[in-house]
Amino acid sequence: MPRTAVIVPSYNRPAALKACLEALTTQTETDYEVIVVDDGSPEPLAPLGEGLDRVRIIRQDNAGPAAARNRGAAEADAEFLAFTDDDCRPRADWLTQLRAAQGGVAERLVGGRVENGLPANRYATASQDLCDFLYDWFNADTGDMPFFTSNNIGCDAMRFHLLGGFDQTFPLAAAEDRDFGLRWREEGGALAFAADAVIDHFHPLTLRRYWRQHRNYGRGAHHLHGVLSARGSDQPRREPLDFYLNLVAQPLKKRGVAGLPGAALAALSQAAMVSGYAYEARRRA
Repeated sequence: MPRTAVIVPSYNRPAALKACLEALTTQTETDYEVIVVDDGSPEPLAPLGEGLDRVRIIRQDNAGPAAARNRGAAEADAEFLAFTDDDCRPRADWLTQLRAAQGGVAERLVGGRVENGLPANRYATASQDLCDFLYDWFNADTGDMPFFTSNNIGCDAMRFHLLGGFDQTFPLAAAEDRDFGLRWREEGGALAFAADAVIDHFHPLTLRRYWRQHRNYGRGAHHLHGVLSARGSDQPRREPLDFYLNLVAQPLKKRGVAGLPGAALAALSQAAMVSGYAYEARRRA
């Protein structure tokens, strides 16, 4: 029974997954296993685990990232669960730092720092700017974060199962992590930022992929609002106007005139989210 299980959902990205597994097998933590859930990839990913210590690959029919994470957690026999994605490369002390930040406190959900692994890609940089803005806006260092992105979190396994894991009614990689963090807090838990638990995110975006990603975030936001209403949550559905103005202005504050493309992409991301939200509202109606 390893102390820690790392859960990695994956769909049809063998090259990215291979790099992720290579990073995970070099952790300074010694007592852990890696469980990859192949979420119905056209070609099975199992051969990628051959010859790698600590790695198990489980295959299931395609059911979405929330279901894949839950399947991995169900297969684990560990006291601590850590989650990352197949396009991420955790740094060598990632698990050690996550465990240290959690400190054995079952009620504490920890989230680490995400860095952009493709700084030359303007769309990946814009996505990183948005992530950084969220962590700054909600003062992650002081424990005010409502959620952490699911590519870098860790928690007590028993509490994860008691909470019901990720909500599998979220079909896309969008807003299921926000819902999980909100439920964790609603049930009396706390969120702690682990700045030294770092992963590098290698997400090669194009303009079309960037638009689709943020459009999916809008669809996920609509689904989240429905879930919150169904359970009578008083969580605000939208942030104040200052939130959106500062989000668009952040690249300019960071890089001056050189941040103009980033500001334009930040504005585009919000247009994409509105488009996705409206699409999901019409679809469900």
